[in-house]
Amino acid sequence: MKYKDSFEGAICIVLLLANDRYPQKISSNEISELMQSSNTYTKKILANLVRENVIASDTGKGGGYYLIKDTDDISLLDIYYAIEGKKKNYHPKHLADNFLEGASDIRAGEEEVASFMEQAEQAYLQRLNSYKISQLLRTHHPERSHA
Repeated sequence: MKYKDSFEGAICIVLLLANDRYPQKISSNEISELMQSSNTYTKKILANLVRENVIASDTGKGGGYYLIKDTDDISLLDIYYAIEGKKKNYHPKHLADNFLEGASDIRAGEEEVASFMEQAEQAYLQRLNSYKISQLLRTHHPERSHA
């Protein structure tokens, strides 16, 4: 399964916001500096995470980005949806129509492949949903997480 590079960046941002080592609210500039990434790239990821209700932000003095859910309630699927969206990944283009005869046989084969791909995608999404950010925090830095 292919996903955007910003999926990793989004996971890192959520981990950063969940880590007690940093303030509860962090500006996009501070996040960019900590991740050593451009502010434009970081802001795009932040906007996607806000849109999917994984994080929120306050403006003004003392403002910044922060988690709005407990880390037990944030899964890799939440982050995946924030970056990739909720569209299906497999879309048959009916290319076999160009060189094979028998449309009904072709469609039956395409439907079989589409069904298989749908099942595989659902299994993938369920797996992402089963892995919570709190697990990642506990596994790698048990003393720093606030789950």
